Amino acid sequence: MKTKLTIVVSFLIINFLNAQKTNFPKNIVGFWKISEKSTEVYFLDLVENYKRSDVALAGQLESQKDVLIKSYIPEIQYQFNEDFSLNIITPQGAQNGTWQISSDQKELSLVSTRTIKYKIVNLSPSDLTITTEIGKTITFEKVKREESKTNIDTESNDIDLTASKNEIQNLINEFKSAIKNKDSVALTNLFYDKKITWISVAHDKSFEYGKRLDPNSKEIQQSGAYELLNDPQLKDIGLEEKFYNINIFTDGKLATVVFDYKFLMGSTTTNWGAESWQLVKINNSWKIYNLMYTFNFLNVKPLPKSMKD
Repeated sequence: MKTKLTIVVSFLIINFLNAQKTNFPKNIVGFWKISEKSTEVYFLDLVENYKRSDVALAGQLESQKDVLIKSYIPEIQYQFNEDFSLNIITPQGAQNGTWQISSDQKELSLVSTRTIKYKIVNLSPSDLTITTEIGKTITFEKVKREESKTNIDTESNDIDLTASKNEIQNLINEFKSAIKNKDSVALTNLFYDKKITWISVAHDKSFEYGKRLDPNSKEIQQSGAYELLNDPQLKDIGLEEKFYNINIFTDGKLATVVFDYKFLMGSTTTNWGAESWQLVKINNSWKIYNLMYTFNFLNVKPLPKSMKD
């Protein structure tokens, strides 16, 4: 009896999948990009979703709004394949997953790092309009296969983005070396017009703790490692900043670098958090236009496992 039941269930599942493969709207297959009118809405939806799971990352995204809307989001493409596999192609690489349309063709489900369900407002050979889980309406445009390269690939062939990212990585290495060597001149030279804009943003509990130590401390202020390089009290104490999960977004002229960090004095980690840089390329050289970071004191919030090395 159990064997017969298994056969019947398997038969029903196979029939369901076969029906799905033959009944879904074929015009969804192919490459889609976010329409120009929806790039900002897409960004706002992304931020609102991250506010539910990662407030710090949502804050980082908001601080880089202009770069992401102008240079990053327009390069994202969704590739829907007939076998229900999904590729989400971004300037940082591709994410793989699956997709599915409900039997009434009113709901689109995407499964990648998590499952997202959209309500389908319109689906035509050239237009896909959906409503997100938090009520944002986003329109996608069909991309012809021969045009599926990014705008940067097709319109700016003179810009080598791989080379740009390598140059930015070199800047990161120079920054780390300047701190480790306590070379304030070298560090200052990495900033645009040699003006250091280095903003600290305290997480709530660390701010409360810092306020008890220094009543004049502010939640957001100009403050950072550059102030420590020439401190005579730290003459015999090593300084180091370690970077994790580095992401570089660039169009070859502007760039945003986002990463996690921890800061050490000697062998002791004093604080950790997230950091983001805005970069500009001038006279064939990348410079830091501004630097912002959040911080947690280690005795207030323990170091994440991913930073324990």
